[in-house]
Amino acid sequence: MAESRSVTHSIEIEAPASEVYGLVADASRWPVVFGPTVHVDLLEHGPSEERFRIWAFAKGAVASWSSRRQFDAENLTVGFRQERSVPPIASMGGLWEFRDLGTDAGGGRRTRVLFRHDFTLAEDTPETLRRITEILDQNSTAELEALKNVAELGVPVGELVFSFEETIEYDGEPEPAYRFVHDCAAWPERLPHVEAVEVTEDVPGVQHMEMETRAADGTTHRTTSVRVCSLGERIVYKQTKLPKVLLGHSGSWHFTKAADGRSAITSRHLVMLDPRQVAPGGLAEFRDQVEATLRRSSRTTMEAAARTAALGSPTATPAP
Repeated sequence: MAESRSVTHSIEIEAPASEVYGLVADASRWPVVFGPTVHVDLLEHGPSEERFRIWAFAKGAVASWSSRRQFDAENLTVGFRQERSVPPIASMGGLWEFRDLGTDAGGGRRTRVLFRHDFTLAEDTPETLRRITEILDQNSTAELEALKNVAELGVPVGELVFSFEETIEYDGEPEPAYRFVHDCAAWPERLPHVEAVEVTEDVPGVQHMEMETRAADGTTHRTTSVRVCSLGERIVYKQTKLPKVLLGHSGSWHFTKAADGRSAITSRHLVMLDPRQVAPGGLAEFRDQVEATLRRSSRTTMEAAARTAALGSPTATPAP
């Protein structure tokens, strides 16, 4: 029988325990809260238990697994267990604990967060144990530091995180539109706001993209993203190098066929604002400006993809 091992990481945060617990309990926000998390699909969700599938970085590579979680809001704990672990891990689970440390000298509440993992290995060798321990150390430290940074911003996360989506329908098939968005290396010739793109795909379906775009005011911005592509159906992404106004940005493109024969592209965004960059007009105006900018760029991409799909060729040049 494989030996069970356990590691625990911890951090102290200057924020109430209930608020820090809430950040961990809401997995839908993880892609913009936690650096390692690329995307989360909620499969089942109830008041005390949920299932999700997650894509996350592990030593620079993107791994995916499904987990089941249990919530205890009264005792401020979140338990988790992977349903099917990725080799060389045979099993993985653990517990988040949020302990109220009382008030600090300034009268604010303080919380100690304990993040425990227990696991067994299918290949229980010293080298495998070292590699898995390094991944847990790297990701757990990054997640706890991100949790601290967000909780200590002094602004409720509900005011900083928002999501929106937009859909365009067209006459044509989903596949050419999917191919247009997938083949991002060609965007500088196809999209007016894209100046340059560099993309690598060492693992099929996982793209690492660096892109330079031009804003409406003429300024250029360089971002990096990771994209996970499900052939012909959707592309999910997470920006790993962000514009200075954002603390997190992730999203997805969905390509569907309707019963009437038309097709649709849906663009979804999940955003976390950086309150330290708020303009004089205030947070609400700041949010509206960010949303308008993101909507404009994604709509331009969707319209070009739809025109290309309507022509019936994934390589056709969209009309101006």
